Amino acid sequence: RMYQNRLLFYGLLIPVGGLMLIDAVPRYTLLHGRLKDLTDPVMDVTGLWQGTWELFAPSPDQVNTRISAKVVWNDRPATDWRQPNWSVMSPWQKVRHFRRMSWYDGLCRSSNSAAWKPFCEHLVRQLTDNNPDELKALVLYQERDVIPPPDKQWRRAYSVPKYGPPQRLYVWSGHE
Repeated sequence: RMYQNRLLFYGLLIPVGGLMLIDAVPRYTLLHGRLKDLTDPVMDVTGLWQGTWELFAPSPDQVNTRISAKVVWNDRPATDWRQPNWSVMSPWQKVRHFRRMSWYDGLCRSSNSAAWKPFCEHLVRQLTDNNPDELKALVLYQERDVIPPPDKQWRRAYSVPKYGPPQRLYVWSGHE
């Protein structure tokens, strides 16, 4: 019985590992590009797709983003909400929460604007214990830290991001 379980495990591990390897390695050849195009739908459906990791040349990721919100209450002063701060997390917390942080990073893209209203509604439920009448409004913001090329302005690796002023993404109102 144990031998059969091991065969089943390796029988699944090898194809999944192969798919992830094809997806994770940058495209260097035409064949690899075609394999990546063929496996892309499988990666999407199974949830194995990790997104693009633009870590290295020719175009590394140059923008840090974070999501914040201004919470306007009916009967008390406004408060601020921010996503967890990636730059102060321990290595273990980063490993544990990297998918959530990646999700926040994707949320602020205009291509994902359809998710802004449901996210605000989720945040309202979370902040008010399912009593949205306590809120007048919730304003969702994006803050960006654009990293200049190293030849323009050198910045140490892992330095604290320097976010610019918040840019409004969406306004939730309890009267929608």
